[in-house]
Amino acid sequence: MPPPPAATISVRDTLDLLDNSFPDFAEGVANGRYAFWLGSGISLGVVPGLWGVVETVIEFLRANRNAADATCKFNRALVEALQLAGLNADQVAALDLSIAFKTWPKPTSEPIVLALLRNYAKLLAIRVGTESFDFLVWNVVKVPETYAAAGLQPDVAHLCLAALSLEGVATDMVSANWDPLVERAVAILTNENAALAPTVVAKPDEVQLPRNRARIIKFHGCAEKAAANEAEYRPWLVARHAQINGWCGNPRNSPFMTALIALINEKPTFMLGLSAQDGNIQHVFQTAAKQVAWDINATPPGYVFSENELGLDQRSLLENVYGNQITPANYDAVCDSARIQAFANPLLTALLLDVLAKKLAALIGLMPGPLPGHERQSLIHGIERLRNDLASATTTSVPFIVGLLERWARASQLLRAGEVTQPDVKYMPISADAIPGMAGNQDQAALGLREAAVALGLLGAGVARGDWIMDAEPATFGAGVVAVTSTRPGANRTKVYLTANAYFAMLLVGHGELDESEAPILIQAKPLMPSLSRSPLGSFGRTGVPSTREISIASMMDACVTFDELYADFRRELAI
Repeated sequence: MPPPPAATISVRDTLDLLDNSFPDFAEGVANGRYAFWLGSGISLGVVPGLWGVVETVIEFLRANRNAADATCKFNRALVEALQLAGLNADQVAALDLSIAFKTWPKPTSEPIVLALLRNYAKLLAIRVGTESFDFLVWNVVKVPETYAAAGLQPDVAHLCLAALSLEGVATDMVSANWDPLVERAVAILTNENAALAPTVVAKPDEVQLPRNRARIIKFHGCAEKAAANEAEYRPWLVARHAQINGWCGNPRNSPFMTALIALINEKPTFMLGLSAQDGNIQHVFQTAAKQVAWDINATPPGYVFSENELGLDQRSLLENVYGNQITPANYDAVCDSARIQAFANPLLTALLLDVLAKKLAALIGLMPGPLPGHERQSLIHGIERLRNDLASATTTSVPFIVGLLERWARASQLLRAGEVTQPDVKYMPISADAIPGMAGNQDQAALGLREAAVALGLLGAGVARGDWIMDAEPATFGAGVVAVTSTRPGANRTKVYLTANAYFAMLLVGHGELDESEAPILIQAKPLMPSLSRSPLGSFGRTGVPSTREISIASMMDACVTFDELYADFRRELAI
């Protein structure tokens, strides 16, 4: 069976989907409006999903049974599991239990697994003699070893979630997953900066923990914390039927309930890889809707799912949270409008590119100068062109995404410091604030972010007009931020550097990041400083080497009142 469209959609096509069918949702994400609800689907490439859990349990019981002992606890548990899958006594007796479950004929094994997927909590609740209630979870599935092993590395979705959290737009995450992959992704991108790590809430009293930039409420527990402190965190690993059914009514879970209900009422919901089949999830959303229901026509939409098709539990959730707002007449339309047909990897990658583009567009709007707002739209269109071209080249593989984030981190450090001072930092956000908070950042003027956004808009406009092409530079010492090549015949490829001011320009030259003999383009945010003959590096702004083309964005923006005038000046200064 071929994979569904949501699995094969490209990042570029996902952006088109966001632009054309879900613009309000995309805007809401960039504005930091959404709470991200995460399920096992986002981690399937790294840790076992429910399918793997079912196979592990069945095989363990089969392998440990004593066929000659009718009272064998493993034998009895296995029979109960197979009966839970819908097999009668004759069908169980007909099975060849002497061979490993994975080697069973697919027509036999797959229906069993599929049936138990819907009943995974009941499967994990099966009693195995006098073993502990969570024996199948702790001793068979082996949650700490399986879901928190030291060698587990984040996938694309986790890396994108980490970057979005650092950008201040995914600051509230709720996870039904045991794994620590989002947390590890943040650690990778920040070089394990504890101040930037998300606050992980894995048991009810931890809702009182001080919040870092982002918070993850892991209401079904955390494998990593359970591995480090079994006595404290093992009881909070939720998977068994009794735990899920009794979760909402358990007074000890009241802090969880309060936090989740408040979050549902405060922020629209964005679900990724989460089937919503568990009764406690359904109950929490129903309870929240009884307090403050989201309007079915809210902007941005109150509920969005990353799915190929909505499952029964997701449709039921919509029916319950919207109440009498949903009718037989609008039911299908409501479900369709809540489903983005792209799974987590392409969707989160597209959202990250879109958030970066929207932040750059916001910075263009914040840039001082006489250029009117309607004239700045061409700069924003240039940013969108770069976003789309980058999306067309993007693959949802970890090496590609890591490389993309590393290039962004390097470019950010060259802009803000004139050198790479933190080589192990894999990502540096435009800002820690979602778009509505960016105007309050008093450091923007010094960092050169607004001017850098204008420069990228101009470069993108040149690509759109066919005046030059742009391509990536490696994330290595001496590389530019990007490279440009004129479309005229015989043109040379030219490195482009972006930095905030003349002092940082001096550092680029002095430390060897910028080799003037290569005739690069050096774009500075602030006005250029005249050459200082006594400077140990030959200049403090202009390098004194004619082949280096230096451009001041601030000076251009101070002088131009139309985009065409600004673009003409920029193109003339590039001299390519």
